[in-house]
Formats: sequence, C-alpha cells, structure tokens
Amino acid sequence: MATPEHLALRTKSSAVTTTTVPASTMVTFTEKKPPFHATNIGELAAGALRHGMTWTIFRPEEGVFLAEGNGHTLRLQLPPSYTFEYSPQPVIDSAVSNSLYVQSPLVDKLFFGIIPGDPELKLPDYHIGTSSDVFHTMYTLDPTGIATKKIRDNRHPSLAPKCLFGFSDIIPLACAMLRGFDPQNTIARLPIPAEYTVGLLTHQEGFVIFRHRLDDFIAAPQYTSCPALPVPYMIEEVREMYHAIMREFPEWEDEVLANKQINNRSPKFLARTLENWTICTEYFKGIHETTGPTFYRDLMASHLKNAVNWWHQAWHRMRAGKERDNYGLRDYIAEGMHLYWDYLELVVEDMESKGWLAVPREKLREAWVVMIFRGFCWWRCHWMMEGDGMCEAPPRLPSEYYMRPVDIPDAEAGFVVVPAGEEAMDA
Repeated sequence: MATPEHLALRTKSSAVTTTTVPASTMVTFTEKKPPFHATNIGELAAGALRHGMTWTIFRPEEGVFLAEGNGHTLRLQLPPSYTFEYSPQPVIDSAVSNSLYVQSPLVDKLFFGIIPGDPELKLPDYHIGTSSDVFHTMYTLDPTGIATKKIRDNRHPSLAPKCLFGFSDIIPLACAMLRGFDPQNTIARLPIPAEYTVGLLTHQEGFVIFRHRLDDFIAAPQYTSCPALPVPYMIEEVREMYHAIMREFPEWEDEVLANKQINNRSPKFLARTLENWTICTEYFKGIHETTGPTFYRDLMASHLKNAVNWWHQAWHRMRAGKERDNYGLRDYIAEGMHLYWDYLELVVEDMESKGWLAVPREKLREAWVVMIFRGFCWWRCHWMMEGDGMCEAPPRLPSEYYMRPVDIPDAEAGFVVVPAGEEAMDA
C-alpha cells in the first residue's frame, strides 16, 4: 500500500496539482504574491484530512489554516502574506494503512458533516454535522416535529447529550456505497460525520436479535398454517443471505472482530457483502420503477421517526422487568432491536398515512426487512469509528464551507523549496 508523501489538491476541472517534497523539507511562498489557481475550501480541507491531519486552525474568513497530524504539517495564510507550508514526514509505521480514508469526492462530504445520499435510490444529501443540522434534517423527514423533539429530549445534558439514538441509522440507510465496488480494494475507513455514528445497525446485538426475530417472523402462524399466504419472497431471500454470510464469516456478526479489520478486511467477505447490498438496492430500484422514486425515502423516514424512541423505551421496559432474550449480549441494546421489530407495524401505518395505500401491507413489511439488512451490509463495508465508537469529536468542518471558492497558491509556480530550518529567499 502506498504511503502518502504528497498533498493533492483538485481544481474545478478535476485535474490534480501535486507538489511532492522530500522528507524534512518545507515549501514556502515569499511575501511576493505568487500565481494562483482556483479551488475550493472543501477540497483544500479534505486533502489534508485524507492524509491523517486534523485542522487545528480553520478560519476561512481570515484566510488562516493550520493542519497537523500523521507526521505532517500544512499551513496556509492567504492575503496579505501568501504563505503555504507543507512539511511532510516519512511514515514507516505499519499502522499507517489504517489511517487512510476511502478517497472520493463523495467521501469528502463526510468531513463536513454531510451524508452523500445514494443516487441509485434518488436520495438527497443530508446534513448531520451539528445538533441544528440533525434537528433540521429530521424535521424534513418528519414534518410533525415529534421525532425531532424526541432527539432533542434524548440529548439533554442529564441523559446523553451527544448521542443520536435511532437517528444515526440514517448513515447506513441513506449513504451511497462510498468504498466502491472492487473487493480487492480493502480501504474501508470513512470520516466521522457526526458526534455519534454507531447504532443498532452497527452493534452485534442488532445483528443477532434481527436474525432471531426474522426467523420468528417467518415461522409465525399466519405463514405456517396458511399455505395461501406465502412468506414474501425477499424476506426469505434476506434470511438465506444472512445465514449464508454468517456461517462463512464470523466478522459479519462479531462487532469486535469487524472493528479490528479497518482497512484490511477480507476481499472475499467484502465481495459477498457488496453482492448482498447490491441485491437489496436493485430490489428498491425495481419498486421505484412501479411506484415512483420516493418510496425508499418515505420508508426510511417512517423507520427513523419510530427508531428515535428505542433508547428511552428499552430502559423503561428493563426497569419494568419486561426485557426480552438478549442471547448473552448487552441487554438494553438487544432490547432496542426487539423494539425495532415492534415498530414494524407503526412503520406500515405511517407509510399508509403518506399515501402508500396501494402497496400491500406484506410488501411494506418486506421492504422494511430488506432496508434493515441493506443497512447491515453497508456498515460491514465501511468503518468510521474511533476508540469505542461512542460520542467522538471527529475533525468535522462547518458544512457551509463545503465547495466554497477560495484561491490558493499554484503548486507549480512560485514555490521556493528549502531544507527545514533554513529561510526562503525572496523571489
């Protein structure tokens, strides 16, 4: 795997201007104004973050930028001083591979707290980088404001001020397949777009309880005692895909094992997971051909509207002694996935209230099962957790600066390369 030794900045024409400097050197502009080329703050910021740096100073309005980390330093001072310094250091630690991010313009949006919506399912981008972004996004999905109030209540300082219980499902449900479709490319790490990214579609408890409840759903009397009412085809398909990948790959359900495999996941595992995710995506594209392009978005919104309630209700059930089988896993999280299945009928009713009365209820239930399994697949193709994955403070930048124009020095004109510690001469 190549070690990053240069900073690449994309121009508006998508050409890449690259300045490569040896280790222990510094590139400096003098006071004399150099030639400039146009780029944008988003590309500048993401270029440093992709190399494992963190923006310790980020003041675009003043033209002052400083990024440090992973052995690198990047300093940019726009007019009047016009200085650009990049001091790379060689990184020989084998762990450097796990510091690399998936690189694409869509991934760059995550640095700004923006989820790039999956174009295959006609989804827009969603802003979740700040509390106000979260509240606004949830309100657009549920104009009643009920779900937004629940998120606000859960984030009370006396409860869990940084958590997004249930709402964090929007990441795997709405996001495009950012890692690409080549299983031989094992880079899976993504920037963290919010303070809290994990959820029931990440945790082992969510996987295990989903599997057991799915088996129970298929074995329900309305199917086993009534041959005229077969189990919906894709629900059976999801069970087959789930059990097949679980039998062959322990990292499918084992959250600890999966999180140890950051950028070194098995290509065979990635290929299977990508295949399953694609089958589910094609399922929804087929629905859109007959119902229109808003079905998946409405289904996701109906799920999120109810999912934000799980944390409070799980603890309430546990205090009342009504928790269900957790199969030896963390009890309140396991209870959360039980509640997701309890919410299924509420999701169906909410979809009908939005006008999806022509879609049979069995089809709506089937679609929810496929959507949740698709979310599991997305998570196993990506990694965006730090430490224990809880309530981190990632290097997000204000979303309003994404794609905002800025002029930076032309990397191919005006540079004076000097050894570290020596002064640059005026050109």
